[in-house]
Amino acid sequence: MTDLTAEGATEAETDQVAMYSMRLSRLTVDKLGVKLYDKASAVVAELIANSYDADAEEVTVSLPLGTSLATKDDNGAIVDSGYEIVVSDNGHGMTPEEAQKYFLSVGSDRRTRSASVGGAKSREKQRAVMGRKGIGKLAPFGICKRIDVRSAGGVKTEQGYLVSHFLLDFDKILTDEEGEVPIDAGVDDRTWSPTRGTTVTLSGFLPKRVPDKTTFTRQVARRFALAKDDFTIQVHNSRKDDQIKDGDRDFTIPKFQVDINEATKIDLKSRPVSFGDRDLSVTGWLAFGKSAIKDEEEAGVRIYARGKIVATTRDFEQPAGFTGEFTMRSYLVGEIHAEWLDDDDEEDLVRTDRQGILWDSDYGEALRQWGASLVKEIARKSAGPRRKSKVEIFFKNSNLEKRAQERYGENKAVIDAVMDFGKKIGGMAQEDELEDQEYVDELVDLVLMVGPHQALIRSFQAISKLGDKGVDEIVPLFTHTRTAELASYAQIAHQRVDAIEELNKVIDNPDVVEADLQSLISRAPWLIRPDWSVISENQGLKTFRDRFTVFVKDKYDLDVEIAIAYEKKRPDFTAVHLGRQLHLVELKKPKHKFGDEDYDRLQNYIVAFTDFFEQHKEVAALFADGWVIDLIADDIKIKDKTREIAFNAAINQKQVVRRTWYDFITTARDAHAEFLDIHDEAQKMLAGHDD
Repeated sequence: MTDLTAEGATEAETDQVAMYSMRLSRLTVDKLGVKLYDKASAVVAELIANSYDADAEEVTVSLPLGTSLATKDDNGAIVDSGYEIVVSDNGHGMTPEEAQKYFLSVGSDRRTRSASVGGAKSREKQRAVMGRKGIGKLAPFGICKRIDVRSAGGVKTEQGYLVSHFLLDFDKILTDEEGEVPIDAGVDDRTWSPTRGTTVTLSGFLPKRVPDKTTFTRQVARRFALAKDDFTIQVHNSRKDDQIKDGDRDFTIPKFQVDINEATKIDLKSRPVSFGDRDLSVTGWLAFGKSAIKDEEEAGVRIYARGKIVATTRDFEQPAGFTGEFTMRSYLVGEIHAEWLDDDDEEDLVRTDRQGILWDSDYGEALRQWGASLVKEIARKSAGPRRKSKVEIFFKNSNLEKRAQERYGENKAVIDAVMDFGKKIGGMAQEDELEDQEYVDELVDLVLMVGPHQALIRSFQAISKLGDKGVDEIVPLFTHTRTAELASYAQIAHQRVDAIEELNKVIDNPDVVEADLQSLISRAPWLIRPDWSVISENQGLKTFRDRFTVFVKDKYDLDVEIAIAYEKKRPDFTAVHLGRQLHLVELKKPKHKFGDEDYDRLQNYIVAFTDFFEQHKEVAALFADGWVIDLIADDIKIKDKTREIAFNAAINQKQVVRRTWYDFITTARDAHAEFLDIHDEAQKMLAGHDD
């Protein structure tokens, strides 16, 4: 397992009683074993790395995939499953002398040893060894209490290879102070083996679980990126289950793969990291994934040194708030090989668990700046392909063309306009949102509503370009224009009738929640006043919302969501910019009695709005006539007299305008009576036609 030089076993060595010992403390085991390695895959990866350093060409891992290694009973006692994890290799192994001198020496830097005793290069294959700190042997204590090590190595004799066999028992070797700890020899110690190699068997598990095949494979595969094909990792699933298929019982860990957008890929061979007056060589690649990376093992850029992972980053440690932050962290993937991060003659920059580097070091800062510049380049390359991919997803999940044909029949001009607008909307959406069918349906409603308007504009543009053309060429365009105009008006009517019908349903539903009512109003603010409309691109509203939410969180520790159009989050308020005034709509459930607690909440916001506009004059200037809260509440039952007086004062000062739900729905129906009457007549005609 450990790369050491065997001088052969002497007769005295084979005759002596096996006496092993280890020098370590409780703090050492706790900090370097239990705390750093608490996943089965991480522990197995450390053992595999040891096999690689011992010149093994094949390592076999036997463990129960998708299985709990131990559980806790009702009294909190650990119940072991009876399984074992076994990692076996065909490396050069260890003699008892080597095991004692090097393996059982915790925390020694193996790379400072001379080549004759296994230093920075492995003994036979001259591999750049992965181990350095000499603590990986404690990794198994993160998941178990017993480690059985059986290794055969040294010079081959007529009897074979001399065996070193010893047992590490967590409870026995744990001490409060530094000192020699006796280690029990195993039954095979100082016997002979016809083959060399090392087998490590783990048992006595803590309440840990081995992940399923797919997850375990990814977790192990991502830790290694070896240049040569002279090392394979075999896995045997020892789970007791007759339903496991042959391909899932025994398999090989493949090279780690991530689906990428090839158009964004950057080869790093000619992109060294600038460091003072010299360049630091790197190889590998960076790219954007084909889609947003959701799997934790696939996400981010993997950084390797000596074929083993030393860090993973999603943004090269850029400070939060940079342009494109969400996109980078969702899409950026890559594989970087930088041997200088783990150079024998340099400062040790790799974290003990090899899951991070010292970014604040000189090398780390150089890598940070290098990565930031490359990410911007990839982002530019990815814009077009990502937009195209999102459009394809939107069309697939929305069935837009079919739905447009169902609404507009054979009107090709309108359908073409709908599809073109759909491309724009789909390309602007976030990819994860396009998997939310409710959100996709909302986008479809928007596209179907705007499509006829787009067709109308196109027809007018075409007419304006005709000049002195003949009547025969102009008449068809006027026909298209009239059709698009009618479709546009019909869409407006359809949308408003649907909204009023939805409002009727929700206010009669005793289980409706205020956030659902807010969502409806954010989509159709004209329900409150006919001259209100959704202005999703209003920069003033966006500025107010973004700054106000931060302001109330910092000053009052209040979390508030303000919608300015349809939003996936459930809003507390809907903001509408009407001329020179900002309106904030606050809804209480129908039949709800607005009481003392409701008033306290409202008063908090009145104070917050007042303070905010006093302290943010540039935002206040966007709304010259100030702000007002439109309160929809059926009944006022404020018991505390002081609160009642304050509430009435807010009403009198026009800080709050209150209406009942009856007034609300009546006003909405009266304002859109013509739409509703036409809709009712159409429904009657359709019903008569069906008869």
